[in-house]
Amino acid sequence: MKRTNWHRIKFYVKFSVGLFVILAACVFCLYPAGVVARLLLDAELRQTGLSSALPDWFEATSARHADWAEAFLDSGKAAKVNHWEVAATEWPMFGSVFYLVTAQELHDRGLVDATRGVIRDAVELSAEIVASPETATWVRTKWGDDYLERENCFYRMLLVKGLAAHQSIIGSGRHDELLVQQTHLLAAEIAAAPLHLIDDYPYECYPNDILWAVAAIQRSGHLRGEDYTDLIRSFMDTFNGPKITVNGLPAYQMNSQQGYILQLPRGCGNSGILQFAAELDPEIAQSWYAAYARDFWKDNGWLAGFTEVPVGSKDSVMDVDSGPVALEFGSVASAFGIGAAISVGRLDHSVPLTLEAVACSWPTPWGFMIPKLMGMAEVDSPTLGEVALLFSMSRPSQIDKVVPYSGNVPGIVWIMLAAYSGVGTMFIVLEIRGMRRALKRYRTGMV
Repeated sequence: MKRTNWHRIKFYVKFSVGLFVILAACVFCLYPAGVVARLLLDAELRQTGLSSALPDWFEATSARHADWAEAFLDSGKAAKVNHWEVAATEWPMFGSVFYLVTAQELHDRGLVDATRGVIRDAVELSAEIVASPETATWVRTKWGDDYLERENCFYRMLLVKGLAAHQSIIGSGRHDELLVQQTHLLAAEIAAAPLHLIDDYPYECYPNDILWAVAAIQRSGHLRGEDYTDLIRSFMDTFNGPKITVNGLPAYQMNSQQGYILQLPRGCGNSGILQFAAELDPEIAQSWYAAYARDFWKDNGWLAGFTEVPVGSKDSVMDVDSGPVALEFGSVASAFGIGAAISVGRLDHSVPLTLEAVACSWPTPWGFMIPKLMGMAEVDSPTLGEVALLFSMSRPSQIDKVVPYSGNVPGIVWIMLAAYSGVGTMFIVLEIRGMRRALKRYRTGMV
């Protein structure tokens, strides 16, 4: 049978499709398998809780984050979103601060140079998002034009924390006056408030955010040699006292005016408050973590992580703060649990959580796909989910004596490794066979 141009076209199409599938299998299956395998063999992760790949991941994310931040500022989206849309209002601010704090941590350790190149660009753009009045549109709607003068703890805490990180990296800049003003005002307000409780939004008080605010005040004060020891001591003693804690953990939500508990401790709140608690008081942080692990840590062999409510509780909670909850495990509680565990030296928890997070996040040359897709779906950002995960993975330990990693690898990590490598290999083998058959038919003229 004479070969026609149509036969050639069909053969070339089949061969091209086969090559594309093989390339896709390498990128989306074998590459993730390689990342997981490298992490399983990462001696630095096992010894310190911090992966040796972290600086490379952060630098790669920085380029994407800078692109997003520039587009976000140019678009003016922050001035247009409805004030009740939690993700659309909070995540750009939250994510920019996560980026700045992570950049500062890695820069201080000498793992990246945040004063040059794409990281410097991302640092500057993130600071612009944090300081921009447009970013504050949603809290101005809730609090009025004096939103920088009273309560509004969540936004002002992020303002201080983000700008303090920026100044630590870059040095003096045009946001210095705003940083100093807000540091002093917020510190005075928290110090004077009954039980040190102030609201994030009107009638919404979350102890997690107030602790982050005190940690931000301390970080900002260090830049100018200011001492906030008295505030920190009083704050931590109060938050570790009977009016705030339940079963050894700070409440998730309080009524700031009357000083009573509205929501019991939750996984997302516990993992959040422990990100910075050890900076303020290592002993109290260790005590909180011990209570957290006692009531919220779950390991069934296949999965290990923190639950959103105490293990075995008949209650169930899933909202924008908790993220997806499955089999009691909270996604935010477990992802932020990495940083919570590292901060108090619990490598026996942080290492398995890191292995799970990376294995289940679908790592690719373009970043962690699952956090990326979640960010795209919620706030049209390909990086905010990634940045949050890298922030948690980069928290420093504040404890001299650590609980070492015991070598436990949750079953889900092996399952994902097998799935990535197995599916990738299967597609490659099938396509090679198909291409060989197509080549044979083409040569014999039986297309």
